[in-house]
Amino acid sequence: MRRPARVTILCEDLQQLCFVRRFLKRRGWKNHDINVPFIPSGGGSGEQYVRERFPDELKACRNQTNRPRPPGLIAVIDADKQEVADRVRGFDRACEKQALTPRQRDERVLYIIPKRNIETWLAYLRGETVNEETTFRKYEYQSDCHDDADKLDAMCKTGQLDETPPPPASVVQCCKDFQAFWRLIQ
Repeated sequence: MRRPARVTILCEDLQQLCFVRRFLKRRGWKNHDINVPFIPSGGGSGEQYVRERFPDELKACRNQTNRPRPPGLIAVIDADKQEVADRVRGFDRACEKQALTPRQRDERVLYIIPKRNIETWLAYLRGETVNEETTFRKYEYQSDCHDDADKLDAMCKTGQLDETPPPPASVVQCCKDFQAFWRLIQ
């Protein structure tokens, strides 16, 4: 019998998935621990897909809290030109449309919301000076982000982000939120 997944990852694209999956694997998770329902492939808005699918995945996660190892949910969505808080409110509104209580702080739910996008984080992790307004280059192969995910994992484990160059605010927030999520999910 297949073991239930420990976490579901909702994300906009393969780059986000590759980065988050590598990060989780550094924490000892295996492929069978991770569920990825679907990833949009250029035929629509990845942001819209994640936002609209989130309430269903949250409900599914809540329905399994009595399991010995309750699952978690990670929603990855780029802030783009919006503020991170705007994206969080978007998740809340999507839940309210389905008469579902939005995410609560003590739930096994993590928002990963890079501003401007995940490439901003990857550039920072490569040692580039970044801001959250500029669009940074994409990798030719999504798996090229593995060293970046490894570096972020090492920094999050110590609780110390590299300050040279200064980290984007969305990375700082995510590392803080991840620590709370990690305590709940283990």
